[in-house]
Amino acid sequence: MVKEAIKAVKEAEDEANKILQEARETSNKLKREASTLAEEKYNQILEEAKKEAERIKEKALQEGEAEAKPIIEKGMKESEKILALSGNDLNKAVNIIIERIVNVNGNS
Repeated sequence: MVKEAIKAVKEAEDEANKILQEARETSNKLKREASTLAEEKYNQILEEAKKEAERIKEKALQEGEAEAKPIIEKGMKESEKILALSGNDLNKAVNIIIERIVNVNGNS
């Protein structure tokens, strides 16, 4: 009877060890799966963030170009006006500037 009890205890210990081993294996498997899933989710979120950043950047560029376009056009028109001045008009402008400089700085 003692032998049978010892044998039963030994079998129970073996069964407990087997259950513990299976639990450890299952736990490790679940940890690996969770880690893989977390990394996939991280990469997905990162990719979405990059796309959103690119979309925001593109929108900002378009808005900047839309704001700059009339300013550039105005500058081009003004530069065309200046380039279209005749020699006589340029001489008049130079003389007016010289008169202002001389009058401000004294009788030079």
